Amino acid sequence: MRESEGSSRQNADGIYATSDALASMEQGGLAVSVFQDAAGQGAGAVDAAVSLISGEDIDSKIMIPFVLVTRENLASFKE
Repeated sequence: MRESEGSSRQNADGIYATSDALASMEQGGLAVSVFQDAAGQGAGAVDAAVSLISGEDIDSKIMIPFVLVTRENLASFKE
C-alpha cells in the first residue's frame, strides 16, 4: 500500500490473513485482515447437513464468524 500522490490518506485491508497479508501488516502496508475460519466453516457445513438429514429446516444462509486481525493480535496468527 502506498499513498496516492497528493494524498496523506492510507486505507488498506485484506482478507484471509495469508502469510503475505500478515507480512504486509507487519510492514505497515495493510491496516487489517480477516481470518476466515476453515474449521468453523467445515463444522457449520456438517451441522447443516446433519440438520437436513434429521428433517430439520435450516436457514438458506449460514454465517460463520470471522476474526478481525489487527496489529494488536497479529502475532497469534503467525505460524
